[in-house]
Amino acid sequence: MQQAGVNGPLLVSVGRADQLAKFLELNPELKGLPAAVDDTPNFEAYRAAGLGLLGDVKLETAPDFKPPTTMGPGKWFKYMANTVTLAPIPKDADFKFGDIPEGVRVLGGTYVLDGDAVVFSHQDDVPGATPDIPEVLAAASI
Repeated sequence: MQQAGVNGPLLVSVGRADQLAKFLELNPELKGLPAAVDDTPNFEAYRAAGLGLLGDVKLETAPDFKPPTTMGPGKWFKYMANTVTLAPIPKDADFKFGDIPEGVRVLGGTYVLDGDAVVFSHQDDVPGATPDIPEVLAAASI
C-alpha cells in the first residue's frame, strides 16, 4: 500500500463511482480519505479479499451490533434518505418486487495493515456487525 502512495485509512466499497462520490459528499468528515469502489459485476475485489454474501455464514448466535455513537437525528435522516440511492445496484438493473440484488448482500470487512502484515482483520457476518472500534484504533496505533 505504501508503494502505491496510500498511508492511512483507505475506504473500499461496492457500488458505482457516482455513488461513492455521493457518499463522500454526505460524509464531509471523510474529505480527503483515499477511496475506491468495486463496480465489477460480481464484486471480484471483495471476493478476492475473502468477503462473502449475506447468508453464506450460518449464525449460531445473534451478531454483536454496535450502533453508531456519533450519529444525531440529522445524520440519521441523511442516511435513511439516501439508502436507496446508495445501494449497490447496477443502473440498468431490472428487478421485480421481492428481488434482492447481489450488491445489497455483499458483506464488508475491516483490516489494519502494517506494511505487508495484516495486524487486524474482521469480516462482517451480517451487515452492521462491525468490529469494536477501539480495538481497530489500537491495532492501527491511533
